[in-house]
Amino acid sequence: MGRVEVREAVAQALANAHIANVGTVYQARPEIVQEADYEAPNPEYTANRFAEAASSQNGSSAVLIVNIVSDKRARRTLGGRGGQDTRIHKTVLEVYFACTAGTAVEAQVDYDAVIDSIVELVRDNPTLSAPSIVWQAGEFAEGVEHEQAMPYTDSDGQTILISGIVRFDTWEWIAGPQG
Repeated sequence: MGRVEVREAVAQALANAHIANVGTVYQARPEIVQEADYEAPNPEYTANRFAEAASSQNGSSAVLIVNIVSDKRARRTLGGRGGQDTRIHKTVLEVYFACTAGTAVEAQVDYDAVIDSIVELVRDNPTLSAPSIVWQAGEFAEGVEHEQAMPYTDSDGQTILISGIVRFDTWEWIAGPQG
């Protein structure tokens, strides 16, 4: 287990969650997010549940990017080297949202629905469907936290853009020899 497996588990859980209006889920920040990534999953990365357009009737869609910004490994039992450790990964999801056909209020409603779905996924599925890798996610005092930037429009004023982040801890439980 480790950062690679945890990052994969988080991305896979998001991609398989059937979150409306989510296109591509990236396991790490890509060099360039293509416009098409908002609409349909990019097969080079972790795709969401279907290979068709992922936007709403308001033209709303989002791209998610998984970041692990820090992690800490610590022993949780007393005694020798063969104890039990945790490795806590500070996980931050970047949310890039665009609305091409709706009003500002409709865009905000669609954005809020994406965020609500992400929070619900993490709180209702604390192992992120990967219990051999993720011991707990979004639990304990840290919970799940969301922060949204102010909405704005693109240069032609036709697309409403909202970016945000969702933070939570993803825990591994490591038992046995600590080598």
